[in-house]
Amino acid sequence: MSEQSPRRLAGPLRSTALVLAAALALPLGVAAVAVPPASAAQCPAPGGAAVPEGTASGDVVFRGHGWGHGLGMSQYGAQGAARLGCTYTEILTTYYTGTTVAPATMPGRVFVRMLSDGYRVDAVAETADVPWVLTGCAAACPPVQPKGATWQLRLDATATKYALWDLGATPKKLLWQGGTPTQTLRLRHNGSVVHETTWRGSSIFLDRRLRWGYTRFAITGGLLDGQQVIEDDAEGKAMDKYLWGIAEVPVSWTNGAHEALKAQAVAARTYAAKRPGQALMPTPADQNYTGYAKEAQDGAFKDAAGHALRWKAAVDETSGQVVTATGTGALIDTYYSSSHGGRSEDERYVWGQEAPFLRSIDDSAWEMASSNPPAKRSWAAAYTWSALATALGYERLSSISVPARGTDARTEGVRITGFQNGALVTRQVEGWDVRQALGLPSPGFTISLRRIGGAPAVPVVGDWDGDGDDDLGWWRGGEAALLVDGRWTKRLRLGKPGDVPVVGDWNRDGTEDIGIFRSGRWFVRKGRGEGPLDTSFTFGTKGDRPVVGRWNGTTLGIGVVRSGRWLLRATATAGRTQASFRYGAATDRPVVGDWDGNGTTTVGVVRGGRWLLRDRLKTGAVTRSFRYGLPADLALPGDWNGDRRMTAGVARGRTFYLRNRVGGGPVSRTVGFAG
Repeated sequence: MSEQSPRRLAGPLRSTALVLAAALALPLGVAAVAVPPASAAQCPAPGGAAVPEGTASGDVVFRGHGWGHGLGMSQYGAQGAARLGCTYTEILTTYYTGTTVAPATMPGRVFVRMLSDGYRVDAVAETADVPWVLTGCAAACPPVQPKGATWQLRLDATATKYALWDLGATPKKLLWQGGTPTQTLRLRHNGSVVHETTWRGSSIFLDRRLRWGYTRFAITGGLLDGQQVIEDDAEGKAMDKYLWGIAEVPVSWTNGAHEALKAQAVAARTYAAKRPGQALMPTPADQNYTGYAKEAQDGAFKDAAGHALRWKAAVDETSGQVVTATGTGALIDTYYSSSHGGRSEDERYVWGQEAPFLRSIDDSAWEMASSNPPAKRSWAAAYTWSALATALGYERLSSISVPARGTDARTEGVRITGFQNGALVTRQVEGWDVRQALGLPSPGFTISLRRIGGAPAVPVVGDWDGDGDDDLGWWRGGEAALLVDGRWTKRLRLGKPGDVPVVGDWNRDGTEDIGIFRSGRWFVRKGRGEGPLDTSFTFGTKGDRPVVGRWNGTTLGIGVVRSGRWLLRATATAGRTQASFRYGAATDRPVVGDWDGNGTTTVGVVRGGRWLLRDRLKTGAVTRSFRYGLPADLALPGDWNGDRRMTAGVARGRTFYLRNRVGGGPVSRTVGFAG
């Protein structure tokens, strides 16, 4: 791409129109082309159909649809709409919200960039003699290139003059040398086909067969620049001749899809007309202009009825028509791409820019009526967490998510949380940037995270740094994520899917660590760090719910809850049950804590959002009862402010809601999970 951002790339039909903001008013006295009313049978609603999902398996799975940037018109969607009976105006005004198809005055010249900062041009005169013309030409003008000859344009040794060489001679022969950097050199096509191959460095810059106007070369900073200039003349309008060479959709789209070709012609014309006087790249960076190659293909193709020149007919039938903003007549950004896979995207999500004409449109019914290959309609890509972090520029990732397609929240982009340079950062990233970083077919994706071992993350609470108040964490299938000194960090790996995390000061060093309860066997580590858990003992059985506390106010003890019965030991060792009593029902969630601040851990249960706490380790009445949280929340008490009293907290989704006082009431603090 020359003057535009390199992010604006094409779909798999090799291009997408990308238009800069400019206003071209509708000429006075020219009326808009009215969209004829259509019955449902003529043009059915674009959406409402089911589109299959792609399949893949991994830690993080991107399931997507379509190919290209996903904005504006879907080329395959337009094909499906045409097959269903929709007109080109209905197609365009559906994909571009709040618009009208209207005639406008076209520029008399269209410029196409053929070379930028190059050094060589090879030209073959395919169908007739072609003249080279130097501006301000004196007696020593360049000669005419004969039909069939292959010539080469370079600069002389001083890089200040043009030099034409005959490549057909052995050895190649210098035919002419002259001109200055202030003079341009023109190779006139005038309806004859010239095959031009331009070079920059050691690589081909472009390879095109050109027919209309002329190619104008200039010396800039000791290098060659080249532009094809297409002009209005007896052969046709400049804009139409340019569009005849646009290779955006196949000429074979003739099976009821001629209206799709016309929609493409109008969209491409709008793009070019909105950039008058600027040189368009003949590549997907702007629009895929292949010149005479497209015209020849169009003329050679015959449909079942023997018709040819279908693309040229679509251009000619819509000559001068563009897409404009209803009410103002200003040209709009007619972006388009190969396919959306059932829904277009909002530009605020894709590129973070405001474009009222580029809103998300459900085109699933049109998509399913098209010939879009299934692999481009729906796709999936899976990544490990580590591979995804590397691709997105993070040391490690904590989370990644994106709102559903078609929702207002989607305009916020992809939310990524992870570590960069040792610091935890959360960023909202545009869908296009994620697509580019991962090499995805389109930004039209959703993201799903695999739960390790098929189990959800479990919230855990402990004084990880020994400062006297409790900290937060999650444990998921063998990996712990802890909040230490205000920063989320993955501190250790332990256990496996199906285990239950337990927290305690197992080595009496003043800080708490995570252990594992597995079917009655406890695995704990004496000290924090990676590696095997170095102490194990048995207490309880499969299906028990483990609890940890200082039942006697002194030593760290353990216990299990079994169908409402509490079985406790005063030490974290194997042995017989030292206290047994009933409290709560089998379906309650057991919780333990020092509710009154006397240094002794006692029991409680949470039932449908109601907390039922007791200050003694024996069967009896509830000491404290209050409601905090929702029935689906995960209860987790803790000493959140260091006052030696355990109070309520809940985990809901990826957020902790904590309260600093015993009893119900407002939330004291919220913490987002980013581990």
